[in-house]
Amino acid sequence: MKLKRLTKRTKAWLALPGGVGIASGILMMLILMALGILVPLFGNRDDAFVGDAFAPPSFKYPFGLDQLGRDVFSRVFNAVGVDLGVAFLGVTIPLAIGTLIGIFLGLNRNKYFLSVVGSIIDGINAFPLLIIAIAALTYLGPGLKSVVIILSLTNWARYARISRTKAVVVTQQNYIEAAKTLGYPKWRIILKHIAPNVSSETIAYALSDFILVITVVAGLSFLGLAARPPAAEWGSMIADGRNFIGNAWWIVIFPGIALCWAAVSLSFIVEGLSRRDRGV
Repeated sequence: MKLKRLTKRTKAWLALPGGVGIASGILMMLILMALGILVPLFGNRDDAFVGDAFAPPSFKYPFGLDQLGRDVFSRVFNAVGVDLGVAFLGVTIPLAIGTLIGIFLGLNRNKYFLSVVGSIIDGINAFPLLIIAIAALTYLGPGLKSVVIILSLTNWARYARISRTKAVVVTQQNYIEAAKTLGYPKWRIILKHIAPNVSSETIAYALSDFILVITVVAGLSFLGLAARPPAAEWGSMIADGRNFIGNAWWIVIFPGIALCWAAVSLSFIVEGLSRRDRGV
């Protein structure tokens, strides 16, 4: 009986606008994350030399071996935690910082202060994220920690702009005026009414930003500015194998497929949520 109810609820949820896309994206991401957990536990180490260099895909090594005789299958899924983990930090930290700053700006009435901070935000947002990251890495030095720091110090501006705009709209709503009339303290109004409405907007943007940050991390690793050998990371694996793509295509193709898989799964979720909001 419970199974029938669950099946009916699942069908009803999938029938909603965007339901299939959201479910497909979540399923794809869960598969990737599950392999990212299980393969490192039961597979070869990402830096282990297990056979002859350039061995093609086989039953024993489904993704073949790279130029050093390392298992590409194990390296691809060992990289899941690195790429998704760095991207997660590179999104959640700016999300929190930018949302708080945006709420503060939305409540502030000092025109000079708003003009100065707004100019800073617009200036940061005017430059492509990858260009800013490359420039900043020349000072901080290459490495994944540096990438997270740079994303935290720059990407917040995108969330601050969204948060500020939403906060201004929310503060003009009737329920905010009603809360003030009832004598609720300012902190309660912010926590109970303003912050939840603003954060829902920035969190929705964060899902699409996650795709951008994943590609930025992979791109920086491809350039040798993020993950450093012998760490397994999709961008650095593609960079290592690009010189051998003519006779050992699997070294490049499988990390590229994993990167695309992550991006497409998130795209399905974002598109599904967008369709649900539009009701189409």
